[in-house]
Amino acid sequence: MTVSNENSDEPLGDDGERLLESSAIGDPWAIDKIEAGLIDVPLEFIFADHHRQRQAALMLNMIAAGGFEERGVRNLIRFLKEDFARHIADEELGFFPLLRERCLPEDKIDPLIARLVDEHKDDESCGDAVIALLEKRLAGHEISNSARGQISAFAEHILQHLAVENAVLLPIARVRMDAASLKALSTMLKERRTARK
Repeated sequence: MTVSNENSDEPLGDDGERLLESSAIGDPWAIDKIEAGLIDVPLEFIFADHHRQRQAALMLNMIAAGGFEERGVRNLIRFLKEDFARHIADEELGFFPLLRERCLPEDKIDPLIARLVDEHKDDESCGDAVIALLEKRLAGHEISNSARGQISAFAEHILQHLAVENAVLLPIARVRMDAASLKALSTMLKERRTARK
């Protein structure tokens, strides 16, 4: 499989097909599903999951701007509670340690990973507060201007984090990770998903 353009929002396979299954083409309140077999190509799987997080951030911005669609907000809450949290574990327990093992000193990967882990902590603490606001909105309550700002700030934080991972971390991983480390990462991703069933 060829490398996707890490700055693109549309991950592509080597034949140009999308690596995501669109749950509802053109629906701004939908988050795509990842193609079933992509977990065997773990860096592309992570990249595709980043695209889904970008969709979630765009939905958060729509809510901050006053938009609302009940089904979409319910799906967004589920995504943040389950998929987003699992992605953080995928990276911190699997991807980051395996990448550290393969990198060279000149890659200076430790400060970058430390920064990303700190940002994950911010995601978790801010995410809980944002989920509470979304649940309040679902219950029929309007949200204040300060709460809208909080939701928008969380969305921006997600987008900035993704930009660093897509533009810096994944390109390093594509150079440094060998077949054995990629297979180990794929196995870890699968095990985490099997364990939750």
